[in-house]
Amino acid sequence: MKTDILIAGAGPAGLFAAITAAQSGAKVVIVESNTTPARKLLLTGGGRCNLTHAGSIDDFVKAYDFCGRFLRHCLYEFPADDLRKYFKVNGLQTKVEKDGCVFPITEKAADVADILIRQAKKLSVEFLYDKKITSIEKSKTDFVTTAGNKKIFSKAVIIATGGASWPKTGSAGDGYKFAKTFGHTTIEPKAALIDLITAEKWPSKLKGVGVDNVIIKTKIKNRKITESGALMFTANGIGGPAALNVSRLIADFLPNFAKPIKIIIDLAPQYNNEQLNKEIISLCSQNPKKELINVLTAFLRKALVQNLCRQINLPAATLAGALGKSQRLQLIKKLKQLELSIAAPSPIAKATITRGGIELDEINRQTMESKLNSGLFFAGEIINADGPCGGFNLQIAFSTAFVAGKQAAEKTAEK
Repeated sequence: MKTDILIAGAGPAGLFAAITAAQSGAKVVIVESNTTPARKLLLTGGGRCNLTHAGSIDDFVKAYDFCGRFLRHCLYEFPADDLRKYFKVNGLQTKVEKDGCVFPITEKAADVADILIRQAKKLSVEFLYDKKITSIEKSKTDFVTTAGNKKIFSKAVIIATGGASWPKTGSAGDGYKFAKTFGHTTIEPKAALIDLITAEKWPSKLKGVGVDNVIIKTKIKNRKITESGALMFTANGIGGPAALNVSRLIADFLPNFAKPIKIIIDLAPQYNNEQLNKEIISLCSQNPKKELINVLTAFLRKALVQNLCRQINLPAATLAGALGKSQRLQLIKKLKQLELSIAAPSPIAKATITRGGIELDEINRQTMESKLNSGLFFAGEIINADGPCGGFNLQIAFSTAFVAGKQAAEKTAEK
């Protein structure tokens, strides 16, 4: 079987690379190990599919921190606004939520996947499902890909197999193996955007209890980390966007750090200490005969208030009017500086994304082509680039896929 471009993986990056390449006139074959495409895409954003984020290219570059400079060109080639326009032109409007996250108006990831699959088929992209690629090699003239009982000869290959997270969706880390056969270096894959396991056991008693907005701070080897957003207590630690974003930034230190990483959580970031003190005094004076834990539900869920009071040995039945100054100050410290120790991330199989992947120095950021092998391209989570929660990682997938697809098509046209 012969084609211009073979794409390994039918996730968002693989599908969009195929669409872009086919629009440029290339003949494209996608090989997918699953029986259906876009498995992981269907699960993103809790099934709602957080496509991208609102903001300028500079905002994206800043959010990507270490890999922002590498991604800048791809973001200029295919920015978030172009992504939204693409889906709009194809019949799917998007909406921006208060936090800047962009979702399809239908809030259905399936609608996003349907457009990508439909457009790829419309452009005569050929799909080979339920075919596990066992090898990709290069002859003098072509790439030779073995998938099941088939051998596919192509002028170019785009590896878009994803990372090592959510392996049941097909992201089993195969792409790293293929890249290594071509001499590429792989930065060790680590779990990112994932729940964190705490050394303390008390969070398990609050499983399912959330706080709408917190600030989490930590410092590792002189690097200060600050993240904000919603927090959720879990069966063995903490989750929610704030914790997930912290997990991404401490992934390089866990689980090999010598001791648990201490974090400080501000459960009431809307107040400084003085303001919070005045607010509690005011609430207690207005409700002196109410139990304190019921009064403090103005800030937090009752179960969390009870737990914090227990941590400072404050009896649950304490009346608001009986709260002493020393107890109040201890309570404020808990609210503003709640300490937890992060022992480890949850397993990578449960991670939203993978941190790590193909070394960026080995990829041409203008084309997404391998610097080591002409005609070999990369797109999406396979590369060592990742972003925080909020649609930033899908934007990486679409932008790198756009460039890889376009450049691979130009390469094959030259041949």
